[in-house]
Amino acid sequence: MSLFDCPPLSLFIDKKDGFMPSLIARLRASLALSLVCANLFVAAQQPAAAATGSVQLLEQWLQQTKSGSAQFSQTVSNAKGPAQAPASGSFSFERPDRFRWDYAKPYRQVIVSDGTQLWTYDHDLDQVTVTPVTQAFKGTPAAIFAGADLARLFTLQAQPDAGGLQWVQATPKSKDSNFDWIRIGLRTTAQGPEVAELQLRDAFGQVSTMRFTQILRNPVFAAGSFRFTPPSGASVISQP
Repeated sequence: MSLFDCPPLSLFIDKKDGFMPSLIARLRASLALSLVCANLFVAAQQPAAAATGSVQLLEQWLQQTKSGSAQFSQTVSNAKGPAQAPASGSFSFERPDRFRWDYAKPYRQVIVSDGTQLWTYDHDLDQVTVTPVTQAFKGTPAAIFAGADLARLFTLQAQPDAGGLQWVQATPKSKDSNFDWIRIGLRTTAQGPEVAELQLRDAFGQVSTMRFTQILRNPVFAAGSFRFTPPSGASVISQP
C-alpha cells in the first residue's frame, strides 16, 4: 500500500510508555488527513451551481480565501475510543498547491509542498521523503479536492448545525474511494466564512478530526515560506 493511500490508522506498537506508532503508521496517520485538508485549502475550485446554507458557505470560503495559517489539533478515533495519541502543530497554505504542516507533538514532523514536490521530514529518523505533488496526491482523498469541482466528484449535503459550526458532508461518488465521507465545519466571522474543523471517516470506520484555532485569512507570506531544504546529514529518499 502506498504511503499516501488512505490507510487503516490503527497500526501501533504497545510500549510501556503508552501508544507508540511505527514509522509507517506515524506518517500515514498524519498524512492521510493533512493531505486532504491541505488540498481543500489550496485547490483552485471550479465555479459551482447555485447552493444554499452551509454548502454555499463552503463555496464562498473556497472563492474568497487565497492563503491562510492556523494552529491545529488532530485526533484519530474508532469504536473503542482514541486510536493514537493526539497531535498538534501549525499549518499554513498559499494557492496554488503550496502548504506547510509543522507537527510539534507527539512527534516532530514537517510536511511541505512547494507546488512541485512534496517533502516529508521525520525528525526522529532524520529522514526526508520527496514525492512529486501529482503522484503524492494520486489515488488519495486529497486528489479529489485538487483542482476539481466538488459537486462533480462528491454528493454535497448540508448537515445539522453542531458545536457552533455549520456542516457540509461530502460523500464520494466513486465506488473506488477508500474513505466514506468528509465533513467540513464552517463558521461565519466578520471577515467571512472560515473552516474550523475537518473530519474524515476511512473505509475501516476510523474518524480523523482536525480542529483549527488562531486562524488568519489571506496573509502575505515571505518568499521561501514554502520551500524545504533537507537538513545537513539527513537521508533523502526520492519516490517516482
